[in-house]
Amino acid sequence: MERFEHGGDIYTHVGVVDFSANINPLGMPSAVVDALRDNIASFEAYPDLECRDLRKAIAQSEGVPVDYVVCTAGATDLLHRLCRALKLQSALVTAPCFSGYEQALEQAGAKILRHPLAERDGFDLTESILGFAAGDDVPEAVFLCNPNNPTGLTIECDLLARILDEARDAGVYVVLDECFLDFTHEQTAVPLCEAYPNLVVMRAFTKMYAMAGLRLGYGICSDAGAVERIVAEGQQWAVSTPAQVAGVAALQVDGWIERTRAYVDEQRAILAAGLEACGMHVVPGKANYLMFGSDRDMYGPLLERGFLIRRCENYVGLDARWFRIAVRTASENEAFLAALREVVGMGGVCSTTTA
Repeated sequence: MERFEHGGDIYTHVGVVDFSANINPLGMPSAVVDALRDNIASFEAYPDLECRDLRKAIAQSEGVPVDYVVCTAGATDLLHRLCRALKLQSALVTAPCFSGYEQALEQAGAKILRHPLAERDGFDLTESILGFAAGDDVPEAVFLCNPNNPTGLTIECDLLARILDEARDAGVYVVLDECFLDFTHEQTAVPLCEAYPNLVVMRAFTKMYAMAGLRLGYGICSDAGAVERIVAEGQQWAVSTPAQVAGVAALQVDGWIERTRAYVDEQRAILAAGLEACGMHVVPGKANYLMFGSDRDMYGPLLERGFLIRRCENYVGLDARWFRIAVRTASENEAFLAALREVVGMGGVCSTTTA
């Protein structure tokens, strides 16, 4: 497997039902589709370099000054800009976590330090991470994902506060990835940005608004100098006009996040129960995806049945036992579980033994 392999490769696996990419099962809001259609004529001109309307809309939605907001061509663009802008020589990441952090750090020439998330702890982030600023090998930044990808587990609020305090006292940046947070019922750390100038919160329209193909993300930070450097590291016109139009329209859709959460909560519970009934070890994630373990290969047999799932063996800290699936529509989830029952040879009845 490629080390930085990601989900969503529907171009290699044509015609599959894609459970490997964690996109909102409700799809793109119709208001966003309408906005794109209604503004086609404006796409002839160059995009607004400063993303004025979009930054204003984000600032209003997040309750922060406009100057805190920087818009990028997806969260990955923000990651690469960050590593260059902050001139990171070393950074601490958890393992497992989103491989994009390490990819961006490696390309920036930074040394990567890892804090393992132990299977014996259920892959939770614990207070054992504290003390990262002590000793001889202090990272210049700490990268955290809330909820974590691929586990779907969230960071306890008190622990996050202690991490932020330690980082601020040591002059260490904290990059907090909240790209999946809106699928959970947890509170965003954005209000903490004012008190912690060393905090950069990453967010994106990719998942919640099903806009992966439009490439739109943003960062929030109260350090004006850091924001200026992040902006300077981007290419001109990196955020397209269609992406800016779609972002503004998405933030105006009332109740979208609440409706999505309710649907995902229901369907995630159904998937978790079905996986467990088929003998899978399910990590109790809170987002729109689930990581599960099996003592046999699930990827190949499910792909043969038309379902693409995410192998997790290329995540540092995981092996070939682990897989991740997205929460999709009720009918798709039902079909997936039926295919899983075929794979484990249980037909309509599944074993309750765990892997």
